Amino acid sequence: MLLFIIDGFNLVHKIASLKSSSFPQRDLIHYINKNRLTGSRNNKVIIAFDGKADPEAARSRGVEVLFSGDRSADEVIKKRLEKIKNRSQVVVVSDDREIRDAARAAGAKICRTADFIKKKRKKEINEAKEIDYSVQREITEELRKIWLKE
Repeated sequence: MLLFIIDGFNLVHKIASLKSSSFPQRDLIHYINKNRLTGSRNNKVIIAFDGKADPEAARSRGVEVLFSGDRSADEVIKKRLEKIKNRSQVVVVSDDREIRDAARAAGAKICRTADFIKKKRKKEINEAKEIDYSVQREITEELRKIWLKE
């Protein structure tokens, strides 16, 4: 089981559909869950956002949402990372060099936001390659006629 710690607004600004969102925190959580960007549902997710708490986003199921308040989300991520014992099972998602360096020094894995989002594109490509069962049957029958001369 992995633990993903995500720099919330860092990721929001990389997803075109979320840039103009009225509720970017909630929409990011929905986007991550919908596209299963963290892989298995057993993996845990912590998202840190700058600013005041959004009560609706804070109640998100399956995702722990942290708001920095007067501090920066970067500080919140670093403090949270310090509290975790098995850091080799942690993946920190951020483009912020300071956070990535701190995560690497702590023994956590790092992932840039573009690489994190690519998981969705790979999934879409694989889904696009799938052929409907009825089309598969038609192709099989056509090939039988050609190659087996049935």
